[in-house]
Amino acid sequence: MSLTVVGTVAFDAIETPFGKTDKIVGGAATYIAWSASYFTKPINIVSIIGDDFDNNELDALRKRGVNTDGIEVKEGKKSFFWSGKYHLDMNSRDTLITDLQCFDGIQSYLARCL
Repeated sequence: MSLTVVGTVAFDAIETPFGKTDKIVGGAATYIAWSASYFTKPINIVSIIGDDFDNNELDALRKRGVNTDGIEVKEGKKSFFWSGKYHLDMNSRDTLITDLQCFDGIQSYLARCL
């Protein structure tokens, strides 16, 4: 069985009562594909990233059996970015920043792909 994941491949900045990161790899599609790679293959990702996304992160997904051919790289654009602050219970959080960047073109990209 194969799986196609459509969503964000992004950067996150996360603050918790226990620590803070400024820029880590995030995005729903990234984590869905990574998790699913333990159970099924092939996995295909459909997303858009900016030219600021580290190719080593895509290589790590490929090593897990994830096909990244459906990820379009937008030259001159930055990748989707989300920043949030989690509270002590770790169930509630505040979104501080949602910056679509290149992801604002996802609708037209999906129309061409799917």
